[in-house]
Amino acid sequence: MAEGGGSPNYLKAAFLNVYNLALLGGAATAAALTGDWLIGVGALGIEAIWLVLGPDLKPFQRAVRESDRQQREKEDRARVDKLMAELSEREWQRAKALDELRREIERDMQNNPSFQAILLATELEKLSQLHASFVRLASACRRAETYLQAVDVRDLQRQIAAQKNLQEKMTDEAVRDLASKNARVLEKRLETIKEIETFLARARGQMNLIENSVRLLRDQALTMTSPDQLTEQLDDLLNGVDAVQASVKEAEALIGGRTMEPIAEIAASQVAPNDRLRE
Repeated sequence: MAEGGGSPNYLKAAFLNVYNLALLGGAATAAALTGDWLIGVGALGIEAIWLVLGPDLKPFQRAVRESDRQQREKEDRARVDKLMAELSEREWQRAKALDELRREIERDMQNNPSFQAILLATELEKLSQLHASFVRLASACRRAETYLQAVDVRDLQRQIAAQKNLQEKMTDEAVRDLASKNARVLEKRLETIKEIETFLARARGQMNLIENSVRLLRDQALTMTSPDQLTEQLDDLLNGVDAVQASVKEAEALIGGRTMEPIAEIAASQVAPNDRLRE
């Protein structure tokens, strides 16, 4: 099977083929029961020929690719279903409605004489990719919103001002250095929040575009006169999704592992008596 979405390993598939394993197992059992090890030797000879010639047979390669595609689709579907189960009721309803639209388009495309079966399968797979992308974006938006709700921007700004005030007022170099580091970390958190807010706006916009475009395709499905119309629209959508998906990884990197707790100010007990702020 393909690893990481690459080309399938035909040699491995040929060896693990159920019929091949059954032949080897049957030959080994027969040899053991009869004591005739020529059976085993003959089976190994046939096995060697199969492993040399089988992986290069075009029908076998097509079968392996189709099996690999179906397995990947099954795994992708399981991942999407898991993400959908974690969505809010509203987002789940949107994703479900989008999947129903996809099924309606599939039905209408199959009834459209302008589309050939091979091309149709390719384009319908792109529709499935769009639905999966919508769900992934919705899931990423949920995590981003959860993060933003846990952070008080005004409190962060207040803490930055307090740390900068300590830098200006304190005479102890160690205290001033700690205040400076605290301020830089807090400012970085503010930058992170702005980046996540930007991602959230882009992702929400892309989700709306997917919904609106799929609804348009649903309206056009029966009347399209050329498969190129469908291909062009789907490719444009997928290209836009790819750009936002890159932002998903960036946003997850920003959110992942970050503490939600505010960074504490330097306590009064940490400041030397002679360095306390003068009234």
